[in-house]
Amino acid sequence: MTSPSDQSPEKKADTSPLENASSEKKASLNKVSLNDELITPSFSIIKTAKEFDGLKQEWNELFEAHGTGTQLFQTYNWIWHWINQFELCPRNMVILTGKIDDELILVAPLILENKFGLKLLKWIGEPVSQYGDILIKENAQNLHWLKAGFNYINETIKPDLFHLRKTRFDAAITPLLEMYNATILEETEAPYIEVRGDENFTEFNKRYSQRSRKAKRRHRRKLEEKGPLTFNLYDEGGDANRAANHAINLKRDWLKATKTISPAFSSTIIDQFFDAATKENNHSVNIKVSELCVDNHPAAIEIGILVKDYYGAHLGVYDPTYIAHSPGSLQMQDTIAALIEKGVKVIDLFAPGDPYKFEWTEQSVPVYDFAYSTSIKGRLYEEAYLKRTRPALKKAAQSVSKIAKNPKSILKRN
Repeated sequence: MTSPSDQSPEKKADTSPLENASSEKKASLNKVSLNDELITPSFSIIKTAKEFDGLKQEWNELFEAHGTGTQLFQTYNWIWHWINQFELCPRNMVILTGKIDDELILVAPLILENKFGLKLLKWIGEPVSQYGDILIKENAQNLHWLKAGFNYINETIKPDLFHLRKTRFDAAITPLLEMYNATILEETEAPYIEVRGDENFTEFNKRYSQRSRKAKRRHRRKLEEKGPLTFNLYDEGGDANRAANHAINLKRDWLKATKTISPAFSSTIIDQFFDAATKENNHSVNIKVSELCVDNHPAAIEIGILVKDYYGAHLGVYDPTYIAHSPGSLQMQDTIAALIEKGVKVIDLFAPGDPYKFEWTEQSVPVYDFAYSTSIKGRLYEEAYLKRTRPALKKAAQSVSKIAKNPKSILKRN
């Protein structure tokens, strides 16, 4: 077995082009000339399925003009599929919209949760979405618009606390949260792979050590001894739906076999979401399902999303029958080759930054869980529960899972 250091690409510059572009964008959007007249959008809050449906064209136009690949979970169709898991409209949907001269310039997809007598605002999309953010038209007045929208929500909804999980450091909302000194409850990192210029897969593969490439060729030969290998990258439709459902079942089997606790899989929302979203429909989110088969039997599957030239590797699983020959790594290799052929420039592996992800890259971006309280009750909840009790419960759950996997570990003494 090769070590992560053997498989890691060569050391790159400390700051990537993606990070540079993000920093420059933040700086430019927050500079307002003294001669500019501040314009405040007119705001409203969408709470019903009918109102949401009426936003489709405007939302899509805003995303097409100003949305980025990192906002792949803020497309209209992605959120449409999430909403439809709750019989067309989840309770307490709060989607803030801002318009200037009847042009949609801002969308903040939120949901209100009533908990312990408090009103908590969160991103729409849990547990399926990997990032939360707002959509906003690029303009020098962005920060002013965000502040005005924040004030409107406070006056209209009167929440006790904003609990905005999985927010990237380069998210459009982050400058506002930084300005208000929002609490960072947790910081993780999302590894990503950046394709350089017109790099083809042969050139891309040279990033990795000869030892790593040789190991993958050896694993591929060993798998081929068990049967012919086939690889497919499916668009939405019958094959994608079949493979995605099989991937979800493999994931649940793995969680059960390893006694791993997964809050994301504590309900069937993920199952329902991908079953619906991978079928051919009028609300495509451009899901891609890659599948590596041994003698027509799925050995490894990945469910991903392609938005513009940005790909998110959402869920990857493998059949443990083939674990000795790293089927997940081979499937990832084939998927990267296919994506480069399609012109993809960034492959996002999402948080958390597990060691196996850094076998593919050394680049990552911070992802934060933010909290911002707007009342005394909210502040108490933030201090007592989010900062103390919740992390302790999470740690306890991890300990229980660890003991369940290895009961003898509880008998060990330091």
